Amino acid sequence: MKQPSHFKALINYYSTEKGGLVSPISTGFRAAFQFPFELQTYIGVHIFEEEDLIFPGDSATLDIALINADSFLDKLYTGMDFEISDNSGIIANGIITNVYS
Repeated sequence: MKQPSHFKALINYYSTEKGGLVSPISTGFRAAFQFPFELQTYIGVHIFEEEDLIFPGDSATLDIALINADSFLDKLYTGMDFEISDNSGIIANGIITNVYS
């Protein structure tokens, strides 16, 4: 079963030198999303429409599906910023450009 997208976002992935990704990512990549004023982090699945790969230092607009975030989805809004992290630390930041109902 395909996970529905919850929002579209412009994401700026940090370069490897700035603590970002060390290898390219593809659709299905999962990482932790931290939103302002929210103590909990949510796992977000990256869903690419056009790109095959995103490399360290790239910026891309793509869809995100949050896992187990049903109680938080009504708080999402266009213009909301967020950070993305993995086990090594913060790897990207982004801003929501469209929220899907």
